[in-house]
Amino acid sequence: MKNLFQPIVSNQPEPGHHARSVLTIEEFIRLLKEEEDYWAPEQNNTKQMITRLRKIFYDQWGWNSELIRGAAAIESRFETALHDSPVNHGKEVVRYKKLVYMPVYRVVTYTDHDKIFGDTRAGKVPFIYEADHQDVMLPEGHFCDVAHTLAGLDAINYKQVVSPLPSFLSFLTPFVPHVDSNVDVVTWLGDIASSSADFLFDYLKNNGKSVNGNDAQEVINVDASASDMLGDMDAYVIAHHYEIGSSNGMRCTELLTDYYLGDNGYRARRFSTFCSVMGLEKWNGREFANEKQWLAYYRKQLRDSTSFVTYSVNEKTLSGVLLPLKIWFHWYDDALKLDLLLTIFLNALKHNLTLEK
Repeated sequence: MKNLFQPIVSNQPEPGHHARSVLTIEEFIRLLKEEEDYWAPEQNNTKQMITRLRKIFYDQWGWNSELIRGAAAIESRFETALHDSPVNHGKEVVRYKKLVYMPVYRVVTYTDHDKIFGDTRAGKVPFIYEADHQDVMLPEGHFCDVAHTLAGLDAINYKQVVSPLPSFLSFLTPFVPHVDSNVDVVTWLGDIASSSADFLFDYLKNNGKSVNGNDAQEVINVDASASDMLGDMDAYVIAHHYEIGSSNGMRCTELLTDYYLGDNGYRARRFSTFCSVMGLEKWNGREFANEKQWLAYYRKQLRDSTSFVTYSVNEKTLSGVLLPLKIWFHWYDDALKLDLLLTIFLNALKHNLTLEK
């Protein structure tokens, strides 16, 4: 496990995304602009448009009921469905039954009441969702999942604690699994929690033997890919530099164009900005002054986030419900690799900080 690393910057698309289908950030922003124009005259309602664009890629189920409750009622143009078997342009979603990997497939389609096409495209997948188009190439040659960025921006506009409790029982939050920030859950922490959860399922399937070496690195590469993590971080950086909560501000695509294509220096300093926003303090070129405290805080956050991921991907039987509770009660801390995953993420941040000019 000593050689594991957390990827953040990569010149390769995320696993499963074929290079021939990659769009540039310019091409992807043009597609997003078409979706903005669908909602005329709301294009300059930055906050609402971020939600509508996010919901192209991440909508329904836990997104509305648990992760970004404040945006649940905002309408999406498309329908989202899960299928038990592979479908054209369906995206594989992790699911386990009796510890056996049995994925489902998320697909986004036009409705039969589209304002532009009526019912003529009903059931067809929009081009923007095809072929993992959200995983784009940036001008620097790096890959970035901009749907993750949109998810993070939307959560920032609707900050909340993530817990299984309804709002009226929020006073009981300290007594149940919870994560302080939904922004963390829908971005970097949630992606790392996916790695942790898969480590646990491998541990349980292999009768208490943890995954190691190349297999462990492959779990990280898939569950918390460089493209996903860069998109996650950019949500914090963009929110730091732009007004994303305005009801009469920049178009979301103008904001993204300025950040990703403008000569503003924001991308060149993204790691410094992210670390500052995340509460890491007094970088001396080798370490932060409060690393130990930061890791201790996020260890608990990661454990509870992993319990939520485990519940969401597992069967809803008694054993499936009990497993997240066992995580909360520290049954599987060694198998979850919480300290390892947080440490290699922090190390990746520090490495990239040293490359900033």
